[in-house]
Amino acid sequence: MRKTGSYDFATVHAERLLRDELKITSLPVDPIAIARDRGIMVEPMPSTSNGVSGMLIRLNNDFAIGYATHIKSPGFQRFSVGHELGHYFLPGHVDAVLPAGATHHSSNSGFVSDDRFELEADHFAAGLLMPSALFTAAMRNAGEGLDAIDILAGRCITSLTATAIRYQQLSSEAIAVIQSKGNRIEFCFLSDRMLGLKPGRWPRKGDALPKGSATFRLNADPAKIAKAERADGPPTAPTGSSISPTWTFLRRPSGLEAMAAR
Repeated sequence: MRKTGSYDFATVHAERLLRDELKITSLPVDPIAIARDRGIMVEPMPSTSNGVSGMLIRLNNDFAIGYATHIKSPGFQRFSVGHELGHYFLPGHVDAVLPAGATHHSSNSGFVSDDRFELEADHFAAGLLMPSALFTAAMRNAGEGLDAIDILAGRCITSLTATAIRYQQLSSEAIAVIQSKGNRIEFCFLSDRMLGLKPGRWPRKGDALPKGSATFRLNADPAKIAKAERADGPPTAPTGSSISPTWTFLRRPSGLEAMAAR
């Protein structure tokens, strides 16, 4: 059984909304349709609006959502809408992100923020777009590794990053999902089985990428990233680790790694 985490309640809240109120029983889940069904206007933001993934806007008792378009990814945009729905549906969020007199809240979704409310909204979006019952059923026919994550991302119309994180949350395998930007790690998610290996130290946010890793080499070549190349190879084991599993290393130009130990 998977261990519960600090933000699991937000994921469960989204899943209960789908199951008990919206009666949605198949993938993909359409967050824009859910918002509009609630009377929430959803509109794209100008492509020049960099730096935010979306906005929750309130005027009196009416709400609207704006989502970023500077990243041309339907999965990213749908996750951004789901994130704003998290701010709308989760208890205490509207008052926290839109205090008295505020008309809009700018978000930075994608599990890169340290803010509690942003992370809760991210986990809500994951549960909304990839509810555990439907997602695990789809996992059974998707295969393994990054190829499986690609298939699941297509099925859910979600980004590779969000899909990989949800995959490791629900997988029984030892998996780490690490996202990097430049030569630094932005985040690291570990499955329960991976945590059970108990090394001396796992990669952490802000750590430098190991210079011998495939990710470091690929990040150093902008031409390969621009061509969306993929590199497969053994990643460097975490510093202080006493384990020596066989790793499957999967890398995409977004700075995403999915590692499976067997």
